[in-house]
Amino acid sequence: MGSGVVGALIADQLAGEGHSVLVLDAGLRIERAQAVENWRNMPFANRAGSDFQGLYPQSKWAPAPLYWPENNYVGLSGPDGKGFKQGYLKTVGGTTWHWAASSWRHLPVDLKMRSAYGVGRDWPISYDELEPYYVRAEEAMGAAGPNDPALQSPSERSKPYPMDMVPWSYGDKRFAEVVNAHGYRSVPIPQARSTRPWNGRPTCCGNNNCQPSCPIGAMYNGIHSVMAAEAKGAVVLAEAVVYRIDTDENNRVTAVHWYDSRHNSHRAASEAFVIASNSLESPRLLLAAANERNPAGIANSSDQVGRNMMDHSGFHCFFQADEPMWIGRGPAQSSCLVGPRDGAFRSQYSANKMILNNITQVTSATSAALKKGLVGAVLDAEIRKRTIHGVDLSISLEPLPDPKNRVTLSKTRADPHGIPLPRRVLRRRRLRAQRL
Repeated sequence: MGSGVVGALIADQLAGEGHSVLVLDAGLRIERAQAVENWRNMPFANRAGSDFQGLYPQSKWAPAPLYWPENNYVGLSGPDGKGFKQGYLKTVGGTTWHWAASSWRHLPVDLKMRSAYGVGRDWPISYDELEPYYVRAEEAMGAAGPNDPALQSPSERSKPYPMDMVPWSYGDKRFAEVVNAHGYRSVPIPQARSTRPWNGRPTCCGNNNCQPSCPIGAMYNGIHSVMAAEAKGAVVLAEAVVYRIDTDENNRVTAVHWYDSRHNSHRAASEAFVIASNSLESPRLLLAAANERNPAGIANSSDQVGRNMMDHSGFHCFFQADEPMWIGRGPAQSSCLVGPRDGAFRSQYSANKMILNNITQVTSATSAALKKGLVGAVLDAEIRKRTIHGVDLSISLEPLPDPKNRVTLSKTRADPHGIPLPRRVLRRRRLRAQRL
């Protein structure tokens, strides 16, 4: 259930092992060329507002979050509810259609925060146990990254990246020269993007619109694994909205039921089931599928389904550099400041990483210049200046788990099939940013 990065990779693996695989996705199936054309034809306001959602058409039976116009698909409540902007797709292939392909690993210490810094919780597994699976994921997605340990974050690796790092642009190099002298440590971003032909994907040629869609397919998307699974015999059904889960006397899942695009119900039995519908839709399904044996929801005897919901808290920093930076050459993101990613300060403050966004500044520069009321040659000069000197840092902070931050079901709203919509309760973010 779900054909995004997780569901698609598992489907590909199982189909390759000779299993009969059925993939159910609530969304529509879209072709890459259609996504690219939709982006080209988007209104300027949508492009300026980074509307990565609107170019992917929605099934009327399975609505998803939209930015333009903004909808309230996910009901938000709590003191910090308005600060949560969900941006996931309901499309075959999932939200990796419009991600930046950054493929970071946790630091080893991230899995033992309580032991190291007295905050958060220790994971029940260690980094060493997790590491082989990072390797498998990087190989499955075709990740490119630096193989010099001095440029890695973290450097604890059992194998090199499948491909060498994406070459830095002038802006990445110049920015690193300035900030590294002050201990911020700008390093290459490991990313699921081809730097040489890889499993049918071409080499990245730096189109720069990885968000909202790589036009040539050099960046990994879940759709690559969907197509690979289909080539091995997997069956993928779009507009298939799962609403019920059957369990036997031992409380083992035996079958799932779904609605098609005509609201007709279907049932599939299997030996194994994978619910891979992202951090909002998976708990929504488990809670909505409650039955007589599981009145609080499937797999929810612990009352933990939907709890401890976290997101990428953070903000952007825009400024004009005092020298040309020429941002916009190459993929959307290639370098990141990881110096503040770890340190003793984490006992009091949030860790963070600062990505140098490499998306072209032309659109934002044009918006800013137009707001100044400029016209003619002066307008053109201002756009050029802002484009060449503009810098955008995406700063991500570290929220701690909180059981009160959770996903529940709406009591008043439902989708066209009658399934309750998700409701997000965000009590508090529990993070403090270190003054840099």
